[in-house]
Amino acid sequence: MDKFETIVLRAKEDVYTHLQGGNLAKLLGQGYDFSELRSYESSDDIRYISWINSAKSNELYVKKMHEERELLVHVSLLVDGRIVIGEKQALMTYILTFIAHSAFSTNNLFEASFSIGEALKQFESFKNLEAIDPMIKEFQNIEPLGLVLDYKKLPNKLLALQEQKSLFFVVGDFLDEVDLSVLAQKHELCVIMVRDRWEENPKIDSDVELVNPLSNASIFQGLSKKAITYYREQLKEHDEKLYGHFHQHNIKYVKVYDISEVFEKLEQLFYS
Repeated sequence: MDKFETIVLRAKEDVYTHLQGGNLAKLLGQGYDFSELRSYESSDDIRYISWINSAKSNELYVKKMHEERELLVHVSLLVDGRIVIGEKQALMTYILTFIAHSAFSTNNLFEASFSIGEALKQFESFKNLEAIDPMIKEFQNIEPLGLVLDYKKLPNKLLALQEQKSLFFVVGDFLDEVDLSVLAQKHELCVIMVRDRWEENPKIDSDVELVNPLSNASIFQGLSKKAITYYREQLKEHDEKLYGHFHQHNIKYVKVYDISEVFEKLEQLFYS
C-alpha cells in the first residue's frame, strides 16, 4: 500500500468513526426541530402561529423550525507548485477524501473542482460512493511543481462553477492575496488553509539547495538570518490581512498542518 492509499484509508476510517448522521448544516424552514419563537409578521404563514403562546400574551407568535435539507457540498482544491512543500499534497488528499465521504455518509450531494495552475477541472455532483476514488486518484496524480495560479482570476472562476447555493470549501495554502467576498455572498464559504510548519518558520543550512516551486528553477541566492526574519514578518502581516478579509465577509476558516488536526479543526469550524 503506497503513501496516498494509506492516507485515503485513514480518511475513510476517520469519517465513519467520528461522524454519526446528521447533515453538515441545518437551514431554517419547515421541519421538526424547534428553532425560535418570535412575533408574527404579515409575511408569515398562519400555519406556523403558536396559538398557545399567542393566547398567553395576547400577541401573535410564530414558531420557526429547523429543516434538514439535502446540501450540495463543494470542495475546490487550489494547486500550484508550493503544495510540494512538506506534506501539503498529502494533507489536501486527506481533506478531499474526508469531506467527500462525510457528504456521502450524510446523504448529501458532493462535487469537487481542482484549480491546477491555469487549468480548471470540475467533477459533476454525485451521491455515488464509487465516484469518489477515481476523483481522488486524479488529484494524487497531479504533478504540481512549476504550476502557477492566477489568484486575481481565481474568484470569478470559482464563482462560475456552481449556480446553486452550496456549502463551499476552498482548500489551499493561501500564500497569495485573494478576494473571496463575491463567492461568500453566493455560498456558505469555508476556507481550509493548508500549511507546512517549515515554510512558516524556515531554517536553512548552508549546504541546502533551494528550488522555486512555482518555476522549478534553482535559487542561487543565499538566505541570511535577516532575510528569513523579514520573510516571517511579511508572512505574518499577510495572514493577518487575510484573516481580516475572512472576518469582514463572514468566511469561516481554519489552518491545518497535519492530518491528525483535520477532524478537530472542521468540528471547530461548524460548532464553535
